[in-house]
Parts: sequence; structure tokens; C-alpha cells
Amino acid sequence: MVPENIGRDDQGLAQRIAGGDGPAFAQFVDAYGARVHRLVRRYVAHEADAEDLTQEIFVSLYRSMGSFRGESKLSTWVYRIAMNHCLKHQGRTPSAPSSLDDSETEAIDPQADPTRPAMRNELQGQVRGAIDALSPLHRDIVILHEMHGLTYGECAAVLQVPVGTVKSRLSNAFARLRASLGEYVLGEDAAPQPKCRNAVGEAL
Repeated sequence: MVPENIGRDDQGLAQRIAGGDGPAFAQFVDAYGARVHRLVRRYVAHEADAEDLTQEIFVSLYRSMGSFRGESKLSTWVYRIAMNHCLKHQGRTPSAPSSLDDSETEAIDPQADPTRPAMRNELQGQVRGAIDALSPLHRDIVILHEMHGLTYGECAAVLQVPVGTVKSRLSNAFARLRASLGEYVLGEDAAPQPKCRNAVGEAL
């Protein structure tokens, strides 16, 4: 959980960290560590490499903290720097599929239909494969908006593109996902886009 004062005084927190306040930086890492690591895992195939890159990102964040001026939310600034490191590490090549963390898997109810976990795993595998097959620009938008819950405006700030570009890329990304996934997310009695969004959210 993000501490209550994070977001209320972003610039003050940044200034304390820049001034060498160790507890303030520890609070910052507690607030953003898991989110940054989860973002990194979508761009790095192996956990050891993800841990190294996450550490590199936080070193960069610490060294850059004095440059934060509060012109955007601290979270947006964090995602922008983290995303830049991910893309630099990746070299803008398609990301390797990454397995779900234990915290993201669903507990199996012994009373439930035994075929349901297998079907769910198959769906998640198909969705992850379809996401990894997207162009890098489309995949970035899906990861930020659907996986991390960033708004259109926040995605635009992180990726340094207009909000209209974010909306267009996200719309195109879901059109490609619907075309790729077909039977896995489309139903005769429901609109396709919500079904596609639900499948993406579960798989990510």
C-alpha cells in the first residue's frame, strides 16, 4: 500500500531524498518497488536480470531526485524513468514472454471444476502470446494502461506522446488482440472489447 503522504507532497519527499534522507528513500522504495519490478518483468525474461534492472532504476531515481519539480505526479515521473530503462535494456526488440509471479496466480479451489484452471491457464497463455506479438509501441500502451492502471494522460506523460496518440494506439492494440485471440475472448452474446480487456487484465 502506498503511504498516505505519498502523492500529497511529492516534491517535498523528492527534496528530502535528494538531501540524503535515508528513511524518506526507504519509504519511496516501499511505495514503488513492487510496481517498478512488475513493470520490469514485462521487459526482462529472467528474474535475476529483472532484479538487477530494478536496482539500476532505483539508483537512477535516487540520483535524479533533485531534478523532480512537481510538474507531474511523482508516480508518473517514476514510470517515465523506469520505462526508459526498460526500453534501453530491451533495445526496442519484442519482449520475451514472462511467467506470472506467484502473487498473480489464482488459488485453486478443490471443489471447483477441475478443467477450469487448465482453461484459464490456456487463455492466459494465449493472451500473453498475443500481447508479446504486438508492436513495441502498442505493447507499451497495453502494459501501462491495462497492467498498471495509468490514465491516458499519465501514459502520455510517461511515453512523451500526445493523449490522442495513446488512445489511438490502445484502440489499435485491442483491435489486434481481438483479431489474434478470436475464440478465446469473443462471445456471441457480449461485446468483444470488454471481454478482451478482461482477458488481458487477468493475463497481465
